[in-house]
Amino acid sequence: MNTLQAQVREILSEIQKDRKYYIKLIHLLKQQRTMIIERKVEAMEELNQNMAKIYQLLSESAKKRIAALKDMCIPPHAEGMRFLFSRLPANHHIQAKALWEDLEQRVLECKELNERNANLLTMQQEILNSILGNEPDLIYQR
Repeated sequence: MNTLQAQVREILSEIQKDRKYYIKLIHLLKQQRTMIIERKVEAMEELNQNMAKIYQLLSESAKKRIAALKDMCIPPHAEGMRFLFSRLPANHHIQAKALWEDLEQRVLECKELNERNANLLTMQQEILNSILGNEPDLIYQR
């Protein structure tokens, strides 16, 4: 197998791994929301550590993918990935494109869940500040 084929296989393997990590992350973000609502602080600490490990793995995978794309003189972004897939044989092109699109959807879902959780935390903090009388004076909010 030549180097180019090996690099493409490695990229596809990393995308498959990333997809599995994002599936886990979606599950953890949903758990996090429940824990935020139920104020399970200690359980959230462990969950957040698990999430941090997944974020680290995803970051490492992205770095590998970027390096591989650069080695092939392909721009390291979504359009570059689509370009790479367009150069594959038809059956592989369809599978790779579907895998990439699925990964993109899972990334978007994680972003949405993360944003919802952040909004929930902000809302809880505002409620606590209101109850405790820690709200800033209205005169300074302009």
